[in-house]
Amino acid sequence: MAGSRGRSPGFATDDWMFEQQVRAELEAEAWRRLREERALAAPPEPAPAPVAPAPVGPHPIHRTGSAILKALVRFAMAAAFAYLAFIAALDSQLGEFEAWLAIGATFVVTLALSMFSPLRGVVHMLAETARWVLILALALGGVWMFVQMSA
Repeated sequence: MAGSRGRSPGFATDDWMFEQQVRAELEAEAWRRLREERALAAPPEPAPAPVAPAPVGPHPIHRTGSAILKALVRFAMAAAFAYLAFIAALDSQLGEFEAWLAIGATFVVTLALSMFSPLRGVVHMLAETARWVLILALALGGVWMFVQMSA
């Protein structure tokens, strides 16, 4: 079958190198002609200016806030639900290992669920409440301290 196709030049022979050179020159000539044709054609229209995306504000329920307070609220929620799981495990007379599994699973699931929309609003509200409780406690503590110092 190789004989029916004719004899192809071997790799790196003089005939093969000449053929490669001719192909490269023909390709270079074709590219040169293409560039000349494009230069003679009308210049392309400039691309339209990119449209700036509309500013997206935070969701009204999920406004910004203190990440530390939100983390503390999430931890406190998870700990509270884990405590409820502990009480339920004791009440149902689970073994020690099963009780720890229930407590750990409840803690992890509560942390995970607090990242989703319904509980995110609750976490934000509780974090804002904790912020104002801390501010009020510090203010009242300062007033109490100044009253005690003046007495």
